Amino acid sequence: MKSALKKLLPQSALNAVRALRDGRAVKALVPLDFATENLKPANSIEFSSIWADEDIAACWQKDHAAICEIFPEHEKWGGINPGDRRALYHLISALKPQNVLEVGTHIGASSVYIAKAMSHYADHSACLTTVDILDVNDPKTGAWVELGIKRSPRENLEALGCGELCDFVVNSAQGYMADQADNGGRRFDFIFLDGDHTAKGVYHEMALALKILKPGGVILLHDYYPDGRALFRDGNIIYGPFKALESVRGQAPNVTVKPLGALAWPTKQGSSKTSLALVMQSAGEDGE
Repeated sequence: MKSALKKLLPQSALNAVRALRDGRAVKALVPLDFATENLKPANSIEFSSIWADEDIAACWQKDHAAICEIFPEHEKWGGINPGDRRALYHLISALKPQNVLEVGTHIGASSVYIAKAMSHYADHSACLTTVDILDVNDPKTGAWVELGIKRSPRENLEALGCGELCDFVVNSAQGYMADQADNGGRRFDFIFLDGDHTAKGVYHEMALALKILKPGGVILLHDYYPDGRALFRDGNIIYGPFKALESVRGQAPNVTVKPLGALAWPTKQGSSKTSLALVMQSAGEDGE
């Protein structure tokens, strides 16, 4: 029924329905504690210098070629688009986090780029923890099987020599993060939220992510549409992350969202724009 309605309704009508749904969800949210002191200051990162870094670009060209031999680039498979994968690779290479949490593994499109970037600097304790509510490596039910991909996410990482860097977890994002927060578990320098895109889901994930963030860490959002406006020519808008962060900022004014904006390379639909955005701490929180 839902898929039939999507085909019948124009994009503007679908967007209006989504905005109404997420607006109602935000009004029903129970205030949570957002501990923001560990967030990296927003003015400590300059995207243009990261995109222009020649050393990172050289590594990217080599690693991208190696990844494409194992995991050919194709948007129809899902996951973040090819341009976003490159942005993620550059961010990881520049920030050099030792412990990364990825929420929403799916086919591992972003996992391979995170792990490959980490492989250039990671020490023996470094780890990419990637969490999905489904067993993404299952040879019968994994999304990669249905999509005709030759290898599971784990096998792709092993083929790239990054298997030991990655820990696959089958759990809900909130369940996993709550367990780490409540039981003295792992803490992360970089958290990529790309699972539940509803306003309610992102809102709760943000509160938990902040609890397990190391000092100077960042949280990266996918499908963040600034001001709830379309970014790409199809007019599609996903409101959840934007609406959720509006509520978070209402309770923690020192939180700021820094969209990556227009990249130095193509993303999708003939654009260089991206829906990736970093959650950071407003300048001045550290006395600046």
